[in-house]
Amino acid sequence: MQVDLGRWLSLVTRDSVGSAVVRVETGDLTVLSEHHLHADDLLHWSYAVRQDDEEVRRSCDGRELVQPTRDGKQLRSQVPTEQVADDPWYFYSWPSVVDAWFVEMLRPVDLLARIVVSEVAGPDDAGLIRITATPMGNEPSPYNGFALPDGRSLRVVLDVERGCLLTVTVDRPGGPTLTHRLTELT
Repeated sequence: MQVDLGRWLSLVTRDSVGSAVVRVETGDLTVLSEHHLHADDLLHWSYAVRQDDEEVRRSCDGRELVQPTRDGKQLRSQVPTEQVADDPWYFYSWPSVVDAWFVEMLRPVDLLARIVVSEVAGPDDAGLIRITATPMGNEPSPYNGFALPDGRSLRVVLDVERGCLLTVTVDRPGGPTLTHRLTELT
């Protein structure tokens, strides 16, 4: 398999997504939540999470970040007009605001930097690589990505051609197995 490294790096560190949908399922395929992202660039995006017949939305139009508060209201924060040290643009970008595990599916280098790989298989005929791994165990709270140091193991399917993770299955001690499945990416 030959890979255009420049192209691949631009995919696995992408800053835009036409549309991405991930479903979180239990071992019996019960859908727990569905996550939708549309991002024209780092500061122009919308993100919605559907769970238990409720939908929570976050968005940024390049000028204002809109997020829900615990009491159901909306918090609006102005995006700085220039990059400053105390309040950098990153805090308004979708990789900062969207669930970290979702970002890791769309930007796999973010996850690959946080895990210890124990097995790699592939690529298969479809160009998929299967990875078995565990978290390094160095992620501080409030990180909510796949590499939480709670004794979990990860089974990952990397689509090399599209530069994304198709599935990530998380086996946690004392908890249900969860599979995060990318169902749409444009």
